[in-house]
Amino acid sequence: MSQLVPNKVVYEPDSLPLPSRYTRTRFPATEGESTEISNIHIPPLRNSYLNCKDSFLTFSVTASLEGTLLPKTDATTGVDSQQNNVLLDPSGACSFIRSITILQNNSTIQHIDNYSKVHSMLQTAEANVSSSGIRSILSGSSYYTAADGSGKQGTNGGLLMSGIPVTHIATATGTDGTSVDFQQMTFCLPIVGLLSSANIPLCMLKEGLTIRVNWSPDVRNSFYCRHDEALVTQATITGIGSQTFANVSFDSGVSTLDDASQLAVEQENNYKTEPIQWTGNDYYAGIRNTTAAELTTATTVEHILGGFTFTSTKNILYGTFCKPLGDFNAPNVSHIVHNKIRYRVNGVETPRNFIDTLAKMVQHTAVTTGGNSQSVASGLMCRDYTNINFRPLTGLASSTAGTFTDRGVCGVCLNSFPAQDAISGVDTRGGDIAVQLETSSVASTVNMDTFFVGVFDVIYMIEDGVMKLSF
Repeated sequence: MSQLVPNKVVYEPDSLPLPSRYTRTRFPATEGESTEISNIHIPPLRNSYLNCKDSFLTFSVTASLEGTLLPKTDATTGVDSQQNNVLLDPSGACSFIRSITILQNNSTIQHIDNYSKVHSMLQTAEANVSSSGIRSILSGSSYYTAADGSGKQGTNGGLLMSGIPVTHIATATGTDGTSVDFQQMTFCLPIVGLLSSANIPLCMLKEGLTIRVNWSPDVRNSFYCRHDEALVTQATITGIGSQTFANVSFDSGVSTLDDASQLAVEQENNYKTEPIQWTGNDYYAGIRNTTAAELTTATTVEHILGGFTFTSTKNILYGTFCKPLGDFNAPNVSHIVHNKIRYRVNGVETPRNFIDTLAKMVQHTAVTTGGNSQSVASGLMCRDYTNINFRPLTGLASSTAGTFTDRGVCGVCLNSFPAQDAISGVDTRGGDIAVQLETSSVASTVNMDTFFVGVFDVIYMIEDGVMKLSF
């Protein structure tokens, strides 16, 4: 035994951390105000590293809406009325964003289109009650109250899953109820993708990075109306309205090393002789129009997911959204409208059997959330108000139907078990992905948009001062 166990222990001191300075830095947009696009430039700072894990996008927005029974103030008496008729979408500030693009010297590194839908589905799939908290206040994605909409206090954990009345966070200016201007509202929200958790060596870039935010032009993508039980008091939003974005900036931590520390880092990691590489996740959203006839009739359809041609496709998330019509259906909340889902990946059925119950959908979705993104931490699927076979509200009879948004996502993981949290997934470049969907006979009169979000592993690389993305 004495030959196997050493009779003395040799201690060696650990290396001391390299001297550095950590600061919070705000990178403002080059445009003072914008209605379409905002560009944020991040320069290649000397000896500096961009810590994206605790970063967020900040912006302020003013909105002008047209419709009926909108918030108003009597010009004579000064009395406010109809103040709670317009709500901010339950997904929060992400609903204002159409796409986000990361560029270097006008060359695209990463582009996430339909960003609001991607962000909404991720926050529905990954978050829970305890992770909502203060971040939901900053991003505007949750609304808490002691009532559940039916007059009973304190039920269902006190969680109301409808949107926030806009007048709770902004002053409404209007006198006739047909048009209203909402004064400046300010939000902070983390960004998924490259800017969610990477530690980017800005000092190794020849040119800086540009964050390009394309804003949604239609107010109905972000605002909807409170559900009422009487037609004469039901508000509506008509037209695309207008939105102006200001005070746009990207706030992140920046670590700055002294010259000696920077030299030690370069030597240890061979920055001068080898490319800098790290891994991450990227997202691609495909869309399919789900017709009212399909929702009303019990049918089975198969749809080819175009564009899912990646080396390592890890997960696929499914969710269906109401179209932005300015009525009482939240436009940016994901729902489950089909009762059976299965994929065929490169000719192999995944999973082998249909996902045909809500319990199975929850189980499969839980598997996909292990390595998606740390940036989304507000929102949740509600135990009592997440159902399959959702249909958009079309009547005014129910007092609670519009209160709980019935959000839900169905995810499928394509990784094999040993490959979790690694560069893995299925190579779909030479094949295709088809989805099989089945609906039940539940009446519907409006079409919906079904989104399929592909989550895939990517490798980011900096070589000769140029950042690239490999997928």
